[in-house]
Amino acid sequence: MKTAYENLNGKIKIWRCYTYGTAVQVPERIEGCPVTELAPYAFSACMDEEKLRAGLEAGSIRLSEAGEEPVIRGMDLHSVHLPKTLEKIGAYAFYNCNALEELTFFGGLKDLGAGLFTGCHSLKRLDLTLGEDRTSCLQEILMEVPEKLTVQLHGKEEACLIFPEFYEEGVENTPARILMTKMHGSGMNYRNCFYRRRFDFHAYDRCFYRAKAEEDFETVLSMAMGRLFDPWELAEEAKGEYQAYIREHLTEAVKKAASGHDIRLFTYLTENFMLPAQNGRELVKKSIDLASAAGFTEGTAYLMDVLHRNFQRPSSRFEL
Repeated sequence: MKTAYENLNGKIKIWRCYTYGTAVQVPERIEGCPVTELAPYAFSACMDEEKLRAGLEAGSIRLSEAGEEPVIRGMDLHSVHLPKTLEKIGAYAFYNCNALEELTFFGGLKDLGAGLFTGCHSLKRLDLTLGEDRTSCLQEILMEVPEKLTVQLHGKEEACLIFPEFYEEGVENTPARILMTKMHGSGMNYRNCFYRRRFDFHAYDRCFYRAKAEEDFETVLSMAMGRLFDPWELAEEAKGEYQAYIREHLTEAVKKAASGHDIRLFTYLTENFMLPAQNGRELVKKSIDLASAAGFTEGTAYLMDVLHRNFQRPSSRFEL
């Protein structure tokens, strides 16, 4: 991939990236120097191209290689992988990149410019690898994106976290002649589960009652399963609350797993909720019907085997 870059005393600032694809993996080093910064509007279609052109003509900005690759910007951009050396992103770097769905970054990124994700309404997934101190700019990014986001955390352990959406509404209080702001959704509560730039798992788990009251079933199920699958700092009390929710909505959860052909979820529900139940045989048989109706062949075969191994009635034998 070709880049337009500037060498600032041994640190590289990326101005533009050029590629034929829709995914960008920003290089970690250029000229043997670490890439530490993205310029303002680096991936936006609204960059001042005259300023870039002037820098190229003056030689302060260079191209990493020859070639005719087109610049990737705006709606062309679908996913970005930022290097672990990156420390700063300039203002509006992803402005109006409305096709951007996934961003991968590291804990060393700490300095974010204003309006970074303005107009990025398709962003769905963040992938963050934390350093030893576990600090990051995750909260700042979450605050800029009000839509629902899935965050995959990597560190000493793994965690999959769902941050629900939120939005503000201006409500007029006519007698008092004031405009009040009303917050909708539990997303803001979850975005405040940080302390000194470190994510607080226990604060996140304590918000679950808000999610159950305000979010749709699919979102709440994903939140519960994310914590149960990868239980980084999951306390027993919180684990019990997540399990109780799944147990209460087991049929809906099985339907979700069957319709999505999700064998991992299907297996987890079977081993942890169906088999231990007193009516386990009936639950497994009902789930077989649901899997078959959804065309989930793998799930149907798995449950048929579970039924055979765990609930087969012994045959009567007579010896002469």
